[in-house]
Amino acid sequence: MSTAGTEGGTALTVQQEPTPTRPGTTAAPAGHALELRGIGKRFGAVRALADVDLVVDRGEVHALVGENGAGKSTLMAIASGALAADEGQVVILCDELGHASPDRARELGLAIVRQHPALLPDLTVAENMAVGVGFRAGGVRGAVAWSRDQLAPWGMDIDPRARVRDLPIEQWFVIEIAKALALRPKVLVLDEPTEHLSLDEVRLLFRRLREVVADGTAVVYISHRIPEVKEIADRITVLRDGRTRGVHDAATVSEDQIVELVVGRALETVFPPKGSVVGSVGTREQLVVDGLSGDRFHDVSFTVRAGEVVGLAGVQGNGQAEVLRAVAGLEPSRGTVLVDGRAVRRGSTASARRAGVVHVPADRHEEGVFLSLSVAENTVAATLDQVSTAGVVRTRAVAARAEEQRAALGIKTPSVDAPVSSLSGGNQQKVVMARTVVAGPDVLLAEEPTQGVDAGARVDIYTILRSVADAGAAVVVLSSDGVELEGLCDRVLIVSRGSVVKELTGAEVTEEAIAHAALTATTVRERAEAAAPRRSGRSRLLASDHAPAAVLVGVMVVLGLVVGAQNSSYLSSFNIYNLLFMAAPLVLVGAAQHLVVLTGGIDLSVGPLMGLLVVVGSFWVVDGGNPLVGLLLMALTGLGIGLINGFLVAVLGVDAVVATLAVFMALQGLYLTLREVPDGIVAEGFSTQVMARFGPLPVAILGAALVAVGLEVALRRTRWGVALRATGSRREAAESIGVRTVRVQLGAYVLAGALTCAAAVLLMAQIGIGDGRPGVGYTLSSVTVVVLAGASVFGGRGSFLGVLAAGLLVQQLLSASPFLQLPQAWSYLLPGLVILAAAVLFGRLQHVRKA
Repeated sequence: MSTAGTEGGTALTVQQEPTPTRPGTTAAPAGHALELRGIGKRFGAVRALADVDLVVDRGEVHALVGENGAGKSTLMAIASGALAADEGQVVILCDELGHASPDRARELGLAIVRQHPALLPDLTVAENMAVGVGFRAGGVRGAVAWSRDQLAPWGMDIDPRARVRDLPIEQWFVIEIAKALALRPKVLVLDEPTEHLSLDEVRLLFRRLREVVADGTAVVYISHRIPEVKEIADRITVLRDGRTRGVHDAATVSEDQIVELVVGRALETVFPPKGSVVGSVGTREQLVVDGLSGDRFHDVSFTVRAGEVVGLAGVQGNGQAEVLRAVAGLEPSRGTVLVDGRAVRRGSTASARRAGVVHVPADRHEEGVFLSLSVAENTVAATLDQVSTAGVVRTRAVAARAEEQRAALGIKTPSVDAPVSSLSGGNQQKVVMARTVVAGPDVLLAEEPTQGVDAGARVDIYTILRSVADAGAAVVVLSSDGVELEGLCDRVLIVSRGSVVKELTGAEVTEEAIAHAALTATTVRERAEAAAPRRSGRSRLLASDHAPAAVLVGVMVVLGLVVGAQNSSYLSSFNIYNLLFMAAPLVLVGAAQHLVVLTGGIDLSVGPLMGLLVVVGSFWVVDGGNPLVGLLLMALTGLGIGLINGFLVAVLGVDAVVATLAVFMALQGLYLTLREVPDGIVAEGFSTQVMARFGPLPVAILGAALVAVGLEVALRRTRWGVALRATGSRREAAESIGVRTVRVQLGAYVLAGALTCAAAVLLMAQIGIGDGRPGVGYTLSSVTVVVLAGASVFGGRGSFLGVLAAGLLVQQLLSASPFLQLPQAWSYLLPGLVILAAAVLFGRLQHVRKA
């Protein structure tokens, strides 16, 4: 079989589409659209790019090919302004890019679709598309209708109001591509755009590319799928080891020649011999799956013999991935799974691993590797017992085992102690395979094992898979690449509508037979399952950030009725006023905490800051003093501490817990230095004004509620709000699309300081004296409010309406115990029990998104 067979089977099928007109034959404006001259880039001691040139003409598709780690994505990150070059020049349509800036590159006409979509998981589809195009087309408010129009041609029925986190990965890529095309770019960069796309979607993408190229757009197309490159490209630039290795006319260079240029050597053998052990082992059934059923599949039965490689194929979304994951114990299921005659408990990864089942996931970043750990640590992660003595890991044994696998599998890394995050995608996948080999599996389940991997690494991975089978394991490979299945597998099972509908064996295992069986069996369902389900308004509410607020209001009502029934004084106007007034500073400081949590930070200093501000104010807001001066000093102090926190966390990159804990301790020392004992009686007239009423309600709680509602509107309806959530949702993606995350997080800490100041003013009127100690407890209270509000402690998701409801509920809980004549301990037990119950309930609500 030719080397072309190592590239995508989908791409080979795409070539069958009648497309007589190549992009280069259309009339297009002459001139260079993108010029990269002498580009150099280092990451520490590693030189990623050295004197790289790339010139792309208007109205052409220019392919950029190379192995993983050759520097393709780094080069395009520099072109798109996401990364600064150490040397060289970037020119877009005759204008120099200058300093690295995604916004500047976008203004000059460049759009990019990255290999790992730069989407923000906690934002909706519409918000992602709005921020990705610079909030054009009506801004945030008009984003839903506009996004629906941009996505409509793809026929996937993607709901613009859906949160991206809840969508399947193939829809992420479609959103990213649609977002880029919506910019009507003059230079379009596509980095591995078809890895997760179906046949129809690849066809549609190629049609769209031909349309934009005909209008004069230049396209830079990066792909490991050489047949796709041959079909769509006019010229090809080859990168190897960070250097340009030549520019070639796509029409005059063969697929085999391209692969040899990419790898730097001839690949004589692509696939290892089939079935080399099956005959000698006999008919021993290593893996038996009988009547396996789950949410996306039913009554699946098959067997795999020791030494055999069996493929799972079918149109994407027909349940084959769920079948594989169910056998690995990662999906709930019914039925029987036997490994070497021993039953495996369904839905239990621990039971599967004990039985010798090893799973290689499709998404190596999310499930395959531990990015913060070293190559060596990743290699032995599944077999720590073999390199440990009495629970203590032997570092020499770890290094020796990792070095052995590094040499055997050709893992390109400066050292086995290097973080796996520093490796290219193909080498990260080899580390996953090394961990698999070390585990000595009885059953190996490989899900898209060569996805996003270059030609040379693919050959190595095929050899690894066959060697595992040769060692006596049963190997099951799920792949969307028909050529890969043809060259590697002894048998192929076609899955359609959640069932195995056909088995191909021996000479029947061909790319054409696989494609024919899959397509003819699934024409009705090909997109029916993949489409995002439409939810009712009630379901959308339960899955939204506002669901916790609705739940908390319900709890407040029930609790109020219960306590009021026990003690009529609880519902008196006097008690309700006091409860609401005391809740107001809690709502404000909770909103301050929520602001920084949304950005992925935390502020442990809010409590002592409130105490310090009360002490500062107590020198001026007294009889005979100047309250305006006192309030101004409080405001400046609050803003200043917020600025210090923001500078430490956002600018200097100090861990938020460490930075704000240090400020916490410093502020305590400062307010105790100013007033070692409480002093400075707050002026009665000031307290009266702060505690004013509007009808039966305190003005303070109305103001706090107005602040919460205003922040909620800004969070959902303004660019600032989207940028705030984007920063906490996925910082790297936010930065790559132009969100100034440092500025956003710094501003959040400063605004949090201002809100804390407002809360301190209310606290000062409440306690009536310059005493900083009552403020300290508000740190824990503010975190309690944020957790009760249902916010993600990792950032990106939450609601200020939830903060308002949570602040009221927490104060209600604190004040309920005396009316119920409960011991003082219940003032702590009740909030704790409610927080625990809320955490469980909100966790269940999150499942609505996946239902």
